[in-house]
Amino acid sequence: MNLMQNGIGLLRFNDFRINCLCFFSIFRIGIIKLITISISSFILFTNYSFSQVKSDQKVFTLDQCIDIAIKNNYEIQIANSQVVAANADITNAFGKFLPSIDFNAGYNRQLNTKGANNVQVGGQIIPIAAQNPNSYNMSAYASYLIFNGFSRGANYSRAQETYNASFANSVYTIQKVKLDVYRQFIDVVKKSQILKTRQENIALGKKELEKIQAKYDAGVIPIAMVYAQEAELGNKEYELTIAENDLNVNKVKLLNTIGLNTDYDAEFLESSIKTDLSDDDMKNFRNEIGSVNSSINLAFQTRQDYLSIKSEISASESNLTISKGGYYPTLAASGGWSWANSSLDKFSEYGRSSIGLSLSIPIFDNFNTSYRTETSYMQLKQKEIEKYQLEQSIRTAVQTCYMNLDAAEKQLDISKRALRSAEQNFESFKERFRVGSSNITDYLTANNQLITAQINRINSIYNYLQAQKEVLFAVGRLQ
Repeated sequence: MNLMQNGIGLLRFNDFRINCLCFFSIFRIGIIKLITISISSFILFTNYSFSQVKSDQKVFTLDQCIDIAIKNNYEIQIANSQVVAANADITNAFGKFLPSIDFNAGYNRQLNTKGANNVQVGGQIIPIAAQNPNSYNMSAYASYLIFNGFSRGANYSRAQETYNASFANSVYTIQKVKLDVYRQFIDVVKKSQILKTRQENIALGKKELEKIQAKYDAGVIPIAMVYAQEAELGNKEYELTIAENDLNVNKVKLLNTIGLNTDYDAEFLESSIKTDLSDDDMKNFRNEIGSVNSSINLAFQTRQDYLSIKSEISASESNLTISKGGYYPTLAASGGWSWANSSLDKFSEYGRSSIGLSLSIPIFDNFNTSYRTETSYMQLKQKEIEKYQLEQSIRTAVQTCYMNLDAAEKQLDISKRALRSAEQNFESFKERFRVGSSNITDYLTANNQLITAQINRINSIYNYLQAQKEVLFAVGRLQ
């Protein structure tokens, strides 16, 4: 009697649990469908937007490069497809709470009706009454799983957490691609600025060579000065060739990242990156990101890859519950109706209905449940180790980005002062060389110092801008 009461209590509890899960499932499915429709609409809008871009467009801004990458990048496409598959998995898991229903209908006709009207008995053919050659049948069957060791609810939780992990991974992939595009766009703009600086320096060197050649022709200076300027001009042309190659290589990398053909003749708008930095801008950014410790704590709340691994752990825990479900009995209910007749009538007379319950109790399954449980447990432990490794990686990344930001701020100040001094020094030696109070070696040294200071200034500006984005990415705030 106690056993029966406990069983009834278990069934009532299970029914209540199923009803709650079904309600929550429907609500969850609605939310997921809304998100999926929003993502699909965004993709369609993106496709339409880029279909309007002229095929002969050659100049791209930073925002355009990011938008093109989101549309074309293969990593993002793979991540989005995983979200769609996880959404389908939720629908499949929800279906386990619903009954399965089958309906069958059939028709059969006897072709040799004459032969069917005779029967042979002891060698004698005896005619019998004619029979209807048609036969019809219909049946409907429904089954409902009442209890299967909590595996059904755990499977739905696993599907939800898998979807959450896939969605978070998709967002993280987009952020990572955005950072890659920003890095490579900065590299292209930086190399372009350096190339322009070297081109201007060569143009200046050619003019100086013309002046020195004219002075030598007039007998004012020795031929050695001409040779020195020609050698210096040759070195500048060599450095210009390296700068051109660096720029072209970085363009190819950027085109590959955004998903365009690497042989596409594209240019990238330098003005799409703000380079006029003030002390107030840097202070405001420092106030925005806060301290290292606060950023590490924030990263654990906002980093999408960390949220993804947490959802994967929850999914592994649900999978462990599913594996343990093999130790519990399974209870199912079923019902059906069947009918057969030679004509489409007398459904009530020939119809048959049935209902039933089936209970399956596992006694020995050749250690299959034990194996699945141990495997699921080890997978859970592996995910927990991966989570610990990611925590260490996030701490390291945030601290490293902060150190890079500190160095970039110092380099900005140093390069600014160094460039000002190099410009004044070059103008001084240039005037002294013009009036003959300084030799060409000092003049060329001052010129090289100026070029180095200009390039260092360019590098320091773009390195600082990149350091800002890397800090935001490390704490999960790159939008």
